[in-house]
Amino acid sequence: MKIIRDYIYVEPEDRGASVAVGNFDGVHLGHQSVIDLARQTAEAISAPLGILTFEPHPRSYFAPQSPAFRLMSSEARATRL
Repeated sequence: MKIIRDYIYVEPEDRGASVAVGNFDGVHLGHQSVIDLARQTAEAISAPLGILTFEPHPRSYFAPQSPAFRLMSSEARATRL
């Protein structure tokens, strides 16, 4: 697994990936379904699989008055994904 912290660091071999996008805090069954669909698509088109998540939590930008609730740390999320 590669962790890429900014799109400018995406290597040529990782471009054109099928990407699951979400916060993925907790990686529940719904998240797993989204990731599995991206995985199936990647396999079907012979492309890399990518998972795009957010740090900091998007709520810190869109609703800064409401603190973001976290089920797991960024490190734990990377391990689960």
